[in-house]
Amino acid sequence: MISYRTAKSNDSLSIARLHIKCAKNQKDGFFHKLGVIFIYRYYKIVISNKNSIILLAEKENRLLGFHSGTLKAEEHLFGLKNNRISLFLSVIPEFFVNPKLFFEVYKRYRYVSNKNKAIKFGVTNGPRGEYWGWDPKNPDPLNSLKLHKKWHLIVKSLGINFIKSEVDITNKRVLKSIKLMGGEFISEVILPDGRKRAVVQYDLKNWI
Repeated sequence: MISYRTAKSNDSLSIARLHIKCAKNQKDGFFHKLGVIFIYRYYKIVISNKNSIILLAEKENRLLGFHSGTLKAEEHLFGLKNNRISLFLSVIPEFFVNPKLFFEVYKRYRYVSNKNKAIKFGVTNGPRGEYWGWDPKNPDPLNSLKLHKKWHLIVKSLGINFIKSEVDITNKRVLKSIKLMGGEFISEVILPDGRKRAVVQYDLKNWI
């Protein structure tokens, strides 16, 4: 039987490992290239933010899926900016494996630090859904959707009626799921590397 709970700081490593497994299966994925040390540190920071919400789906103490997001995207970005040195140090080993990665990291740093207003990656303020993943070695579409819905119902219970998130256009499976769950496509962002990302919004007022 699958159980659900919110993440704690000591869940960061298992979340990082699952994120990498999920991202490797997604076309044009970038985050997994940063390595488990970086992603572990990333989630430690995210969980420490008071407005972050990460919901875990587990079975027999094994993490199967998670959904992360925040009530304040600006707090999320501020937390990353404040920890930019430790995040940068944690990704250095990956630069030796893939030197080109440095330039992609630099672009994202300029986005997080607001040094280049022309670079857009997605939602930068207000409630934001961040990452939704399920173990590709244990596929379970119905419970994956259930996890997605539970996370949004938690957000609704906190008084939020509208929430935005982003998804790469090439991620057809997630795009289909978002439409199924009632997500509305409100804009499109073209990333510096040419990828297209859709910004979607959920109206939670009638969710039960």
